[in-house]
Amino acid sequence: MSTDAKKLHYPSDAGEFISLKDADRMIGKYGDNEKQKGRGENYTQAYFFGKEKILELLNCHEEIVGIRIYYGMDLNGDGVDDKKMVLYAVNKEGKNVPYKRPRPKIAGLSFAPPDPAPTGDPVDDGGALDGGLPCPSYCP
Repeated sequence: MSTDAKKLHYPSDAGEFISLKDADRMIGKYGDNEKQKGRGENYTQAYFFGKEKILELLNCHEEIVGIRIYYGMDLNGDGVDDKKMVLYAVNKEGKNVPYKRPRPKIAGLSFAPPDPAPTGDPVDDGGALDGGLPCPSYCP
C-alpha cells in the first residue's frame, strides 16, 4: 500500500462537543486517578489560555486548520516537575507549524530586523504557545 493511500487528513472541524455531564465525568475520573496515585488534591487539573493568544496562534499562517496540545514538563529548574501544556498550530497535513511573531512595521517598512538577544544567541521567534494559567491557583 502506498504512503499516499495512508495519508491522514486533518480537517479544521475535528473534535466534537460533548455534554456537560460527560465532560464532568471525564474530569472527575482524571481527578480520581490522580488521587489514587497519591497526589491528593495538589495536582494540575487544567490550564487556561486566553482567547487572544489562541486566535493569534490559529491566525499565524493561512494554512492552519487546528491546534495540537502536547503534555510537557516545566523546565524552570526549581526541582518541581510541573505539568505543562504546549500548543502548536497544525496544518492540513498534520504538521506542527512553528509560530512566528509578527514583525512590527517601521516607517514604511513591512518588516523590522529582530533585536539581538542579550546572550548573543539568535532571537527565538516563538514556536509554540505555553504559559497558560494552572488550576489549581487559577480555578473558578
